[in-house]
Parts: sequence; C-alpha cells; structure tokens
Amino acid sequence: MKHPASDKNQVADIRFIIEDDTGYEESSAFSELINWQPLYNLYTTPDGIMVHIELPGVSKGDVTVYLRRRYMIVTGSRVTPTGLTGECCVFHNLEIPYGSFSRRVDFPIPIETHQYHYELREGILTMHFQTLKEKIIPIEEE
Repeated sequence: MKHPASDKNQVADIRFIIEDDTGYEESSAFSELINWQPLYNLYTTPDGIMVHIELPGVSKGDVTVYLRRRYMIVTGSRVTPTGLTGECCVFHNLEIPYGSFSRRVDFPIPIETHQYHYELREGILTMHFQTLKEKIIPIEEE
C-alpha cells in the first residue's frame, strides 16, 4: 500500500516510474551531481529476478526507481545527520557518503515492468521482478 508523503503519521513510500517506451532521455534525466553509488547483488530465480541494493540510512521517501524491461535506475539521496556540520566539530575521518546517489542495474533477461514486489529493511532494498514469459505463436500449415 502506498502512503502519502504529506501524512505526518505515515512514512513516504518508494516511487516507481515505469517506462515501457523510449519516453525520456537517460542522460538528461540523471544529469544532477551524483555523490555515490550503492552496491547491489542480482540473482535469477525460477520465477524472476531478485535485486538487493545497499541503502543504509536512506528513507523510502528519498528513493525513486526508474524501471524499464532491460534495466532499472535507482536514484535518491542520503541526508547528512542533523547537526553534523563543520561548525560543531572537527572531522577526522569521513568515509560514509552523503548526498545524491544513482545506480543502474541491467537485467540479464527482460522483466514484466508492472509485476514487482519490494521491501526496504535494515538498510537493504530487496526487489523481486517477474520475467517476461515467452510468447509462442503457433503457425498452421496449409
């Protein structure tokens, strides 16, 4: 179930944008500065494709998935912890990236773009996609 972002008692959900045609140019859609790329694992299963993406510290409402039959692009941002500025302390080690991220995941076989399930738990976004079923068209002999 999708939750409205404006409802203070509910958490915003991940936004999926499904593109079945070539309705946008990838280079122009993701031209903003990217600070980091999350790591991911991809598995094929008997009934589809499973993807796990590392997104610790990222809220559902800060994630957008652009979904195509052959690939997806996951974008969003991880916000710097509140009060953590150069004015409050002296930084000695900064390894955790903050800011905008983007990651393209190519699928080994085409997926059904409207058939997916996902969950974000303990910093791992898990997505399951059904693959396209082969369509066999019988040819009759005359």
